[in-house]
Amino acid sequence: MMSKPTTVQLVTAIRENLSAAILPAISDPGQQKLLAMIDHLMQTIAVRAEHEIDWMVTHNRAVVALAQDMVQAAEAPAPVIAALARYRENHSASLAASAVTADYALAAEVLATMLEATISDTGEFGLAARELLERDVAHGVQIVGEFELVPP
Repeated sequence: MMSKPTTVQLVTAIRENLSAAILPAISDPGQQKLLAMIDHLMQTIAVRAEHEIDWMVTHNRAVVALAQDMVQAAEAPAPVIAALARYRENHSASLAASAVTADYALAAEVLATMLEATISDTGEFGLAARELLERDVAHGVQIVGEFELVPP
């Protein structure tokens, strides 16, 4: 019995029950593949539940810090300054998933404007912006993992 179950613990328990109780009762290969897809999605949900808020908040902070450094170095073009201002005006202190996701979208706009401004730049800010994008993509891959959608 779980006295204080986390989302990860709940999802893990569901996965274990599906594997132990449902999978042995299914003989149809198509239905087994469907259950494997459901299991993979549940695993993805568990990873996201454990890390998603932290990843987004960390990413947001890194993007904003880079944009602020770019502004302070007087290397930020007007679109970067404007995107950073929109982030500051609209960002929330809440850690609710919806608020953090909204902040993440604002930070994505800041990063996109920095990437556009430094597209052919091999300097500090261009390299750092591309590194932030690469880390974001790596987190996406880490969340999804290796997955092949197989129709039932």
